[in-house]
Amino acid sequence: MRGEWHFDQGAWQLAAEKLLGAVQMAHEAGQVDARSETFIALTKIRLGQLTEPCQEAQRLAQAKKPFYRGLAELWVAIGDKGSAKEHAFAAYRWAWADGEPYVHRYELDRSRELLEQLGVEIPNLPPYDPERDEKLPWEDEVVAAIEALRAEKASQDAKEE
Repeated sequence: MRGEWHFDQGAWQLAAEKLLGAVQMAHEAGQVDARSETFIALTKIRLGQLTEPCQEAQRLAQAKKPFYRGLAELWVAIGDKGSAKEHAFAAYRWAWADGEPYVHRYELDRSRELLEQLGVEIPNLPPYDPERDEKLPWEDEVVAAIEALRAEKASQDAKEE
């Protein structure tokens, strides 16, 4: 988070240091931190240190869970508006999640800003629909237990009157 905060402040060198630390911790735990790696690429491009930006963007896009908004910003910095639009759309769809109000608000707002910057119409995605929610295996048991407790309480209240 510190790396992203420094990035948002334009403190590229501090951002790079913190983000490299996050990536190193993820690697030590046997994981990949595609978000931090994408921020590192964005930081390097701003510092003029990213030697092969297209190849790096393509590599980052192959991650199991790519950071789409960061990739869109990277493609904007590279100058490839088509790839930037593609990833900005993907970022918006990801941030939309289940639909309002169950969205990733910060990412949705940033993705919307990016789409507007690119001059692209904001996608009209379906709102949250509770009917699409899957019933959890234990849900009926919980409802039955609550009803039993309510009936027991009502019976006790009736005896007290």
